[in-house]
Amino acid sequence: MDYLADTDEFYAIAKGNMLRSELIAKRTRARLFLTGDGSVEARKAAAEASSEAQTVDDAYIAAVTEFETLKAKRERAEIVIDVWRSLNASLRKS
Repeated sequence: MDYLADTDEFYAIAKGNMLRSELIAKRTRARLFLTGDGSVEARKAAAEASSEAQTVDDAYIAAVTEFETLKAKRERAEIVIDVWRSLNASLRKS
């Protein structure tokens, strides 16, 4: 329970970072698309292939990984608490 209490704010920050990274990636692609030359498909391809888009993608993946890792650890802590409750309830009935 201490772990859940200690990580609630960090969990919220990690989720915010993940969402922020996603928005930055979308905005970066939009900017690259708008400043590109050529047909629509050529501008899309250039935006996707740019090193800047790859950098923001890497940042987004890192943010998602951090968030999902923390989420999984918190879910595991909740499962441990539920198992402990079940075991104690069984002991009380015996």
